[in-house]
Amino acid sequence: MPELSPADLGPAAIALIVLAAFGSAVVHTVGGFAGALLLTICLAPIIGVKESIPVTATAMIVSNLTRVWVFRHAVDWRVFRAVFATALPGIVLGAFLYVRLHVHYVAAILGAFLILTVPLRRTMHKRKFQVGIRGLRIVGLPYGLISGTSMGAGLILAPFLLGAGLFGEQLIAIVAALGLALNITKTMVFGLSPLLTATLAIKGLLIGVCTMPGAYVGRWIVTNTPIRIHTLLMEGLILAGAGYFLWKAADGFGLW
Repeated sequence: MPELSPADLGPAAIALIVLAAFGSAVVHTVGGFAGALLLTICLAPIIGVKESIPVTATAMIVSNLTRVWVFRHAVDWRVFRAVFATALPGIVLGAFLYVRLHVHYVAAILGAFLILTVPLRRTMHKRKFQVGIRGLRIVGLPYGLISGTSMGAGLILAPFLLGAGLFGEQLIAIVAALGLALNITKTMVFGLSPLLTATLAIKGLLIGVCTMPGAYVGRWIVTNTPIRIHTLLMEGLILAGAGYFLWKAADGFGLW
């Protein structure tokens, strides 16, 4: 599908964007991850590959704020502070790099890492491996840098958050809180560059509004889904994310 400028958006494209926003919010709420990644994939052929990241970052401010409110009782703020304190410098640096550099190198590393996270999580669970606050601070460093340059990097936190004893609503709540702070930071950095114009920022916020009903639909699914099924769903999203990043890396390196 050819890329379209904002001025070329017709009713069909707008309907697709609304549907993508709602659907990605449902998936994001149920799985805890991959909502921003799915929304980026849907927006890229419509508004442009380069512009899809800052627009999605703006939209995810509203989306994550809704999830934080919906699951506010389950947010572990101690875990939030541990991860975000070390992630913040990497987010800023990564966002500045994104404005200037290609991201297929990051995509290749992230894709390979995500493939390893599923057996890593299962091994950690089998051996009853636990992650403390210090371990979360350490993983915050690569999480921040990769998050600044791409969408969906929150997937790398999955085995570590599970190792810290966060499941179900607690997992979704902490990822939403981290995503909110992350995307506010990225939007501020992108706003200082020509990449995110006022018009694109407004479009991003409107797309974010379209994600709000999806959070409530997703919460209903989560509260009626056993933890084991929820964990398997999350692993499926992790592997799907790995496939996407590796595909983007191969495309960037001209391997297709």
